Amino acid sequence: MEKYLIVTDTTSAMDQEIAQKNGIELISLSVIVDGHEYKDQIDISTKQLYDYLRDGKIPSTSQPNTGYLVEQMEKWQEEDYEAIIIITCSADLSGTNNGFHLAKDTVGLDNVYIYDSRQVGAPIMDMAICAKQLADEGKTVDEIFAALEEKTNHSFSFLYPDNFKQLSRSGRLSPMAARMASMLKIKALLCLDEQGKAVDKYTMARTEVKILKSIVDKFHELGVNAKQHKIYISHADNEIFAKKAKLLFQTTFHGIDVEINYLPAVLTCHGGLACCAIHTTYKI
Repeated sequence: MEKYLIVTDTTSAMDQEIAQKNGIELISLSVIVDGHEYKDQIDISTKQLYDYLRDGKIPSTSQPNTGYLVEQMEKWQEEDYEAIIIITCSADLSGTNNGFHLAKDTVGLDNVYIYDSRQVGAPIMDMAICAKQLADEGKTVDEIFAALEEKTNHSFSFLYPDNFKQLSRSGRLSPMAARMASMLKIKALLCLDEQGKAVDKYTMARTEVKILKSIVDKFHELGVNAKQHKIYISHADNEIFAKKAKLLFQTTFHGIDVEINYLPAVLTCHGGLACCAIHTTYKI
């Protein structure tokens, strides 16, 4: 069996415990709070990020610096891997993919294969775990990439912010639009476009029930079913909504596998506390 290393980063919603359990190398993005830089899931935990948001801080995220990535690749180089497969967040949403390419060229590794997932959040974690399983089964790099592309083509992601405060702070929404939406008690449902290039408005509604109905309707349109799909619900300290949505999806889609986890820092910094992401992914 060939010796493969599977790598992803913390935009995947994966933490160190999940990464170690599945034999995956996890690279940290940077979280910046009050000018201080922390490595996500190493120097700062998800719950610590929530505390900063509660205190009124305005954290942001940044791709891993090149020196950090070069250091990691030099370490992997010593392990004599047949192939190193790196699965990243959409290259249009983060510079991390480009950073890996730059580090690869700097170190001069020709056995590094970088896959742009065109996704953000839990679908990337799902891809990394799948890639590791396929590698353990002896699949080739081409076969693994074909499976990842199949997953990319059958993934869909929603982002449901609890309020517009953090979207306004992060510059994703103008302060005036945020105030108007709050005054009118309007809820927004955002989605990642099908090319993974941008997060766009999907619909607006006055109630959470209508938001959930819009998600269910879209999943029906996509042909989501328990045999071929899995749903991830990632929340930023909003377990009540996550459990409510899980029950609805399992009832509507007849026992579909639904996994609840924490929203990654890159989405929490934009969506704010209580924000939730809902993803559908394809089983291989």
